[in-house]
Amino acid sequence: MGFLGRFPLRKIVEKYQVTHLVETGYGIGNSCRMALSAGFHHALSCEIYQPLYEKALQEKNENITVCPDDSLSFLNSEAVSDIFRSRRSLIFLDAHYPGSDYCNEHYRSDEWDKDIRLPLINELRILEGKIDNAIVIIDDCRIYLKDFAVTSGTLPEYADHGFDRANEFIGLLESFADTHSLHWYPEDTGYAVLWPHSLAGEAIKPLILPGDVTSKFLINRGVVGTTSMSVNRRLMDARFTSRWFVGAGLDIGGGPDSIGIYHSLFPLMRTVTVYDLPQGDAQYLDNVSDDSFDFVYSAHCLEHVVDPFIAINNWMRVLKPNGHLIITVPDEDMYEQKVWPSTFNTDHKHTFSIFKKSSWSPVSINVLELIQTITANHDVQKIELLNHSYLSGLPRFDQTRTPFAESGIEIVIKKRPQ
Repeated sequence: MGFLGRFPLRKIVEKYQVTHLVETGYGIGNSCRMALSAGFHHALSCEIYQPLYEKALQEKNENITVCPDDSLSFLNSEAVSDIFRSRRSLIFLDAHYPGSDYCNEHYRSDEWDKDIRLPLINELRILEGKIDNAIVIIDDCRIYLKDFAVTSGTLPEYADHGFDRANEFIGLLESFADTHSLHWYPEDTGYAVLWPHSLAGEAIKPLILPGDVTSKFLINRGVVGTTSMSVNRRLMDARFTSRWFVGAGLDIGGGPDSIGIYHSLFPLMRTVTVYDLPQGDAQYLDNVSDDSFDFVYSAHCLEHVVDPFIAINNWMRVLKPNGHLIITVPDEDMYEQKVWPSTFNTDHKHTFSIFKKSSWSPVSINVLELIQTITANHDVQKIELLNHSYLSGLPRFDQTRTPFAESGIEIVIKKRPQ
């Protein structure tokens, strides 16, 4: 089961002036309440399962309308048709398995016809030609697409499915091509988004949330990464285990060298979610909500972004108040060693120093000046030159390709409540 909160609802309201949610399956009301809290004016839903409908009636929210209908009757109703004609809406197609997710009804119950249990294809047929300006989010695509690799895994055997109608399902979605672009997302149980051509900008993407599994944690048995070589040092500093690596973390640029590999060594680290190229642009984190993560970690990523000043403010933006941002960057003298462009990593766009009156590097960034541009309230907990294992006087080579020389600068910043 997916959920509407996986998507940037506030952005949908503020940037695209969407005012109404039309949802096919109220359940316990989470989607409707999320929409209203994000700024939607009204939410319309239906609930065919009587115990859930009766529970919905008790809530008495004047901005939520729940009908005791099946989703097909609901979408054909005059009230919903009027919304499609007169309001900019978000449609969340979430109706299937009546009562099963919340009331222990069987996922293969024969109490309803299959078109009611799995109504999505008929829902799409009803919407054809009526929703030119509406955003459509379709939940649980794995019900129809057996080979769609989603993060929640394949559909359980105990649940009814529509695998035999997969081509029909895909064909219906593609039939909206004149008015919408189609986008597939593997998060949760699989989403499809129909994005109106009439809306400027890129289609919405699912948010990256704490605990999401975006990468496998596998130790690289070749040359160690900078996170790997830092672990023993950090285990000797109790602040990492008791204050800084605490809760749900976001590892920006972690790739195959994520701090999540060492979860068992930092007992207060609950989860780590990797944010790398497959997840988006690390400079903006535009699919990560404000105040989402307990700690944000990044090892040797900031030098790769176009604008580190924009990046560090976005990294602080997604950090919860009282959380910690832990960053390492290469020190320009120990890493680049007075040669620019970098000969050890051609994707480096910047060099860093703790403080210099002048630098040999034309792209040098003083980390003290970088920190001063952070707009969020913050306290600097640590700035350290990681030179304890660096071997001076040797012929020029990249010492981070050895197990011992981090050759960097470590910064730890605490985000204070506003």
